[in-house]
Amino acid sequence: MKSIALTLALILPLTSFAAEESPEDAKIRASIPLGGDFKPNPKVGAFVVVGHGARIIVSKDDGQTWKQAFFAAPGADHGPWATKSVAYTNGVFAVPVAWGGPTIFLASDDAVNWRHLTSGATKLPEGKGDPRVMTGFTWGLAGGKGVFVSSGYMTFSATADLGKTFTTFGMWGKFKDDPRGNLSTHHIGAVYCGDASGRFLALGDNRGDSGPKFGHLFASNDLGKTWKWLAPKGLDASTGRGKMKCNGKQLVMTDPMAANVWTSTDAGESWDGPHSTGTQRATLNVVNGEFWLCGKKSRASVDGQTWRDLPAAVPEGQVIASDKGTLVSIHPQRFNIQRSTDGGQSWQEVHTFEPADIKGGAQGLRDGAFGLVAP
Repeated sequence: MKSIALTLALILPLTSFAAEESPEDAKIRASIPLGGDFKPNPKVGAFVVVGHGARIIVSKDDGQTWKQAFFAAPGADHGPWATKSVAYTNGVFAVPVAWGGPTIFLASDDAVNWRHLTSGATKLPEGKGDPRVMTGFTWGLAGGKGVFVSSGYMTFSATADLGKTFTTFGMWGKFKDDPRGNLSTHHIGAVYCGDASGRFLALGDNRGDSGPKFGHLFASNDLGKTWKWLAPKGLDASTGRGKMKCNGKQLVMTDPMAANVWTSTDAGESWDGPHSTGTQRATLNVVNGEFWLCGKKSRASVDGQTWRDLPAAVPEGQVIASDKGTLVSIHPQRFNIQRSTDGGQSWQEVHTFEPADIKGGAQGLRDGAFGLVAP
């Protein structure tokens, strides 16, 4: 790991990483069973929410009761147990773990029993022989059409068979003939644009001295196997990279403050905006097909252009909806889960947990998703 840490330190001099793992960390990783033989049986609804330490908390009764299904070891924003993303597709949840340390993908077909996503059949270069180690610097996972796509720092990976095998796409040198010059990006987050297009789209920041302020957009039209560097129209007025979500038909991208958004109906090729949201410092969500910005003043929009007030009781942070319309709310700075059954008019605390006694990152819940899994 020292050679990897040194290489990254040279490539990314502006960021510090706790990339070293302890022998205990390696033992935990090795003790987790391999996957690749998942048996999707999407019958029962499940909420899955995650936080640092590979903390995975699950509800299979529409958010009424919750159980911590997995926890590896205390972790922060950087290191082997950094955890900030969860994805779902076709009866299986997957969670990428680590940032700056050996990356693993955990997965479950019942949301209770968690294993490595990989079967071990594909050994990626980052693993140096360990089949459990996945594509390094994975910022997040996206799921769609039975495919999980990972994105992070200059390398994408994808599995179209729920962990039996993986493909990778490294962007080093791939776009050397592009007239825009050298690509310099990082913190790439992928989204699935819906079955209509079947496209995966990914947004990364701009680490260069010139180029678009919004960052860089990448697209895959073959389920994550290959990617192209887009030159989207309509984002010139953006003031910097924000967040991006898709409701299956339309994309919304915020600026860093979430005060304005841009919308796309052609899977990211062109954008319309800016559209004022009437709020700021709010978290972008997709709730029952609508776009919700949840902050001190929460707003919602069907089309990303016209925004209305949400109930004042809606908490700051991420809101996730079940197939029954139940809402749950999480936040990186909160150590609880809140639930609403009346569209956000009122909320009840349904779960709390003790945060890890560690510095270097908010120890609340970083991401969540809903999907149908095996009973």
